[in-house]
Amino acid sequence: MSTLIVPPPRRQRGIVLMVALVMLVTITLLAIMTLGSATTEQKIAATGHFHNMGFQGAESAIEAAMTDVPHLSAALIASTPVNRSLILGTTPVTAAAQTSYLGDASNILGYSLGAQSQFAAYHFLIQGTGTVNGVNLSAVTAQGVFRIAPATNN
Repeated sequence: MSTLIVPPPRRQRGIVLMVALVMLVTITLLAIMTLGSATTEQKIAATGHFHNMGFQGAESAIEAAMTDVPHLSAALIASTPVNRSLILGTTPVTAAAQTSYLGDASNILGYSLGAQSQFAAYHFLIQGTGTVNGVNLSAVTAQGVFRIAPATNN
């Protein structure tokens, strides 16, 4: 009968353990960097979304001021800009418009009614501001507009 001779075990150096630990640290660092990048991108996207909400609120305030005849009439006789607030339903945006009367012109180049007309073009500058509630972010936009109406006798 023959007996098996088993060689004595070699001394292990643990190189596999070291490689596994280095790989684990590398993967952990990559995961942390990816998480940080995703968080930053989410903040950038939220800021863009809130800015767009503020801009749309400012545009809505301008549109509402342009179509509000009593508001334009108040700006026509006021010596300072006239303010108008706008409620936008359930959105977290506060919108306001500030309207200034710039003057009238009845003899405008290309104005088909002419200088002898009983009508004039009343020029206004409307500045809209949309502020997102709860966020320190607002958007401001301005638009010039004129309305043709009967000329006033000054």
